Amino acid sequence: MATFLKKNIVLLLCLMAFISPIIGNLLIDLYYYSSVVGWVIGFIFIISSYIIVSKRPDDAEGDQHI
Repeated sequence: MATFLKKNIVLLLCLMAFISPIIGNLLIDLYYYSSVVGWVIGFIFIISSYIIVSKRPDDAEGDQHI
């Protein structure tokens, strides 16, 4: 499970970032500012995935091409 998350964390963060504003809009009846909260959470997910990608080395440890 940890290797799956390590390999696909950026994909999962991006999917959650694009889904969170939609969920926020669906919950507008429950909380008036849920749309804004959804957009903020999506922005945080995008920024965190960008940080992960920028800190990740270009080549994986086992995939060295000669």
